[in-house]
Amino acid sequence: MRPAELLAGAAGLLLAVSLFLPWYEIGGVREDAWNALTVTEIPAALAAIGAFALVVVTITQRSPAVPLGAAVITSVVALVSCAVVAARAGVLPAGASERCYGLWLALAGSVGVLAGAMLSLRDERPSWGVPVAQ
Repeated sequence: MRPAELLAGAAGLLLAVSLFLPWYEIGGVREDAWNALTVTEIPAALAAIGAFALVVVTITQRSPAVPLGAAVITSVVALVSCAVVAARAGVLPAGASERCYGLWLALAGSVGVLAGAMLSLRDERPSWGVPVAQ
């Protein structure tokens, strides 16, 4: 596995965990993404799943084509996740009085998944430590 996939996997784990942490305080109760929002958590969950899939595919496939395809799909989904979570960080949902730490962790996780997937697209080595063929 290459450093890019390590980054994507760690960020995907952070993103997945953050979906169950408090995002907003609504009516004095802290709500996670699943309870406070209607659609925003879906791209974030798909980005986390994409990061895990990228790690698994990179480990199990010898051909670079399958991990490359997984990195492309993960990049697109992570970009959507970054945009949606950033929009949710900028605008409070109806009835919310405060943003909580889970929202910021989700934003960091989304950006990390995007960075890991994009770096994975640039790295053509079959595994870490193997020089790139010229």
